[in-house]
Amino acid sequence: MIMDFKNVQINRTFLYIALFFFTGFLIVYFGGSFSEERAFDTPDMPITPNQGPLHIDVSGSKVAYYDYSPASSHLTVLLLHGMRFSKENWKTLGTLDTLLQNGYRAIAVDLPGYGDSEPMLGLSHEQFIRQFIAKVDSESTVIVSPSMSGEFAIPVVFSEPAILAGWVPVAPVSITSHKLSEYQALQLPVLAVYGENDNQFRKQVEEYLGAIPQVTLKMIPEGSHPCYLDNPDLWHENLIKFLSGIK
Repeated sequence: MIMDFKNVQINRTFLYIALFFFTGFLIVYFGGSFSEERAFDTPDMPITPNQGPLHIDVSGSKVAYYDYSPASSHLTVLLLHGMRFSKENWKTLGTLDTLLQNGYRAIAVDLPGYGDSEPMLGLSHEQFIRQFIAKVDSESTVIVSPSMSGEFAIPVVFSEPAILAGWVPVAPVSITSHKLSEYQALQLPVLAVYGENDNQFRKQVEEYLGAIPQVTLKMIPEGSHPCYLDNPDLWHENLIKFLSGIK
């Protein structure tokens, strides 16, 4: 049998080229997958948050919340909401993601009777906050309380400030439920935020919350009552700066 050595040589050349590209493909594919696995397993990487809301039972009622938790954190930020809002606002605004990316555990809760949470009977606002914090195993908690949610946060702030690591009131209602002297005696790191154009609450924030010894007052220029919506970048900047100073 007569062999065509020229054709054999050409076929071998094509075979070598094909093997070369196939080997390169395997290196890129498996090398990339290995790198992704190592990155995911790194302890400092944030845990991907559950996209759907979580639910927990508090005193027999269903409470809905988001829990964005990094692999490790020494501080939990509990985000309450105003009367016209819900936990969803902190998600769409980017506050949950911002806190997670900066290494903080962020929990946004629907208060009783709002959003996806059921109404709650026989439990005071203060009792609800205390029980919820205990249920989600939140230690070193900073409460963010805009507007209406001041009714939930302020009683806790004054009855047992030791269970909190800090407080971020955003033009909260019920400021005048406590005397000026009580604010002057409050020993808690506080970031008090308000809008420049919030004529109803600006004076109360400056007079009462401004009297707290460890307070940082931040006015959002041209901000309305829910001033964090008017300038989310400035809101997040002030919040992260405040949290970074809490030990």
